[in-house]
Amino acid sequence: MTPYAVRRAFKGIVEHRFLAVATIGTVATVLILGGAFLLVITNLSGLLDRWGQDVQVSCYLREDVGDEALFAIKAEIEAMPEVISVRYVSQDEALERFGEAVDGMDRILADLDSNPLPASLEVRLRPELQQPARVADVASRLSRPEFEDMDWSQEWVERFHTFLGLLRLSALVLGTLLLAAAMFLVNTTIRLAIHSRRDELEIIQLVGGTRWFARTPFVVEGMALGGLGALVALAVLPLLYKYAFVQLQASLGMLLSMGTVEFLPVPTLLGLFVAGLAVGFVGAFTSVIRSNVGTVS
Repeated sequence: MTPYAVRRAFKGIVEHRFLAVATIGTVATVLILGGAFLLVITNLSGLLDRWGQDVQVSCYLREDVGDEALFAIKAEIEAMPEVISVRYVSQDEALERFGEAVDGMDRILADLDSNPLPASLEVRLRPELQQPARVADVASRLSRPEFEDMDWSQEWVERFHTFLGLLRLSALVLGTLLLAAAMFLVNTTIRLAIHSRRDELEIIQLVGGTRWFARTPFVVEGMALGGLGALVALAVLPLLYKYAFVQLQASLGMLLSMGTVEFLPVPTLLGLFVAGLAVGFVGAFTSVIRSNVGTVS
């Protein structure tokens, strides 16, 4: 990349400033949308991982299970390699928990003649077993005749995994289409620049300029458009994070126990910048190749 190529590239951007601004804006919009998707996906994935740190299966005991059988079952389950711990929850503790979970429910439960909730064993599994299929497999091996029912929220976890997978697929498809549109606009901008400089290109050929001496300024111009669009996106994303995602943090945190909504890590931001450069390079390179820039006619 010669100083001439850089100077000529930025001179070309100034000469077609309106189309250049449109191109930069398109690249920036694509990367902002991509960054927003990454923010959502990253935080939802982190939320799922945090929930996965406490994979639990609740085993509800029949009323006729005696203490001796209970201790034997508890010891047997604790010996399983997939299990971290087993905790016994009595009927009274289950009723107390239920009353604390729902506002005003403790007063209603106090009027009951008997406790309708069963005792249970809360079985905590290792974090690497958070995939629904693996939890279901372990739960099937936990099953005992002494258990009236078992619950590990399998359906909800499966739906969350499915939703996250669809979100990732949607981001991939939409991102591909938007990147293609941005490349097309860069391509169009460079083709217009080539057309407007055809006299200059003929002179370069006549004085013996090489093919890539003629082509390089256009490639640099495309990369500059993509890079500038990426810089705009990187400037807007922190504002989007601060005034959109963080503003929702309190409500989402209460609903989903999300904690702090985290911004994109530095490697991801660098990846977005490189993506902008790549969009500009591909769009410009395909344009100069198709236009036969530097080829003597």
